[in-house]
Amino acid sequence: MLLLHGQPGTGASWDPVTDLLVDEFRVVAPDRSGYGTTGSEAQGLVGNAEMAAALLDQLDAGPAVVVAHSWAGGAAVLLADQRPDLVRSLVLVGAACTPDSLDAFDRLLGLPAIGDVLAVGGLLALGEVLPRIRKLSNRVPVRYRDRFCAALPDQGVLGGERGSLGRHRRTFLTEQRALINEMPLVVGALARIRVPTVVVVGAWDLVVGHEAGRTLVRAVAGAELVEVERSGHFVARDAPGVLSGLIRAKGRDDSVSQ
Repeated sequence: MLLLHGQPGTGASWDPVTDLLVDEFRVVAPDRSGYGTTGSEAQGLVGNAEMAAALLDQLDAGPAVVVAHSWAGGAAVLLADQRPDLVRSLVLVGAACTPDSLDAFDRLLGLPAIGDVLAVGGLLALGEVLPRIRKLSNRVPVRYRDRFCAALPDQGVLGGERGSLGRHRRTFLTEQRALINEMPLVVGALARIRVPTVVVVGAWDLVVGHEAGRTLVRAVAGAELVEVERSGHFVARDAPGVLSGLIRAKGRDDSVSQ
């Protein structure tokens, strides 16, 4: 099983799910290029797909169940399109794979100058400000508390990574511009996907909306839509048991063609 984290983050952001799968499956959750321990420069969607293929080839780990969160969804789709021999099935979690998964803020982030400023602010918010606000959840009325917590990141969803804001900014901007510029490649690939595909959306996801999930399901032949209750964009954190169960089912599916 190959688990690709979102933007930003590291492979450690999958730990709540990985811990539930490792006793039964070989699980690989790498840091993507530009994050964590990679020491390499950021790549776009095509570059990430190529690097994922190279990793699976190197480990002789294909065909694999490929699980991708958010930004990495497009890379997983391109991997399945370009190297179907390496992909057993896809599990796309809160995946940004269609134009309606991008909003005006996403497009502003992709612009020169203003995108740089917004990226710095966004990274500070994701890595420092919002996790601290989330810790104040005990002050939120009980009826709203779970939804409040699901809406906000904590340090765990970023893989616990701290460090160079400059490096993270460069990676974030490279990926954001690639998300916009390479989206047509992803959209074109969706119709060619022939592996079993599950599209997972959190019921409270404020980052990639439900309509984008439905659009993605319609674009991939035979795809299944699963909505996870009481979960936001970070399903691996909010509902690891549910998500690991979906992934486990794909790993056990003997009907999948090898």
